[in-house]
Amino acid sequence: MIVDWAVGEETTSRILAELPYPRPDVVDVRGVYPPSVDSALLCRHVVGELVGAPPNQSVVELCAGSGIASIYAALAGAVVCAVDDRRDAVRAIAMNAAANDVVVDSVQADVRTWSPPEPVDLLVANPPYVPAPHDTFDGHAWDAGPDGRAVLDVIVDRAAGILGAEGVLLLVFSDIAGVAEVVDRLTMNGLSGSVVDEARLEFGPVTRERAGWLAERGLIEPGQTDERIVVVRAVRSAAL
Repeated sequence: MIVDWAVGEETTSRILAELPYPRPDVVDVRGVYPPSVDSALLCRHVVGELVGAPPNQSVVELCAGSGIASIYAALAGAVVCAVDDRRDAVRAIAMNAAANDVVVDSVQADVRTWSPPEPVDLLVANPPYVPAPHDTFDGHAWDAGPDGRAVLDVIVDRAAGILGAEGVLLLVFSDIAGVAEVVDRLTMNGLSGSVVDEARLEFGPVTRERAGWLAERGLIEPGQTDERIVVVRAVRSAAL
């Protein structure tokens, strides 16, 4: 089960313990990405954006997985929609929202084509970002093409059309997928982005297994055993 692949539980617990809400109860559903360090970093900034903001902020979480970021957004008083293209994930989101006594609208849809009915205040995503060979097909929750940006690029390209005039985008991903490339693409789409948080993490089983291939492609250094997980925050350039 994918839950066995989660790494950095101590760091995850420490980050979530710093938030002003109890850690949500999240069920383990086979094939659904469980909360890990990247999830916790994203949740930290979701809460940071919403605490003290006007009530009923609209929040959309793309590639929602377990929906933990959506749950934190709902706890902070937002109106939340969680989107994932897997039926099991949508089922997990609904169960997790109910278990934590919050309202989260869960939608099964492809982030490449789905759009909310109205512009949103906060768009967040923990998308697949692990670079993968073309012949790899078993890691839908983490595999993201040869450069790790197959889904990231889609979200970056579509974000400006989803966000309201003063909306904020939060993305969490590994530096193996290319931080400069993501920030440059945000700029091309009229958004200004920068790294606002990070954590150094030992490779999990998937990345560790692919380390040789990643080094051959120049995505990591030979012998490298860890990666930097980053949170990028972006707004419309004119809003700076």
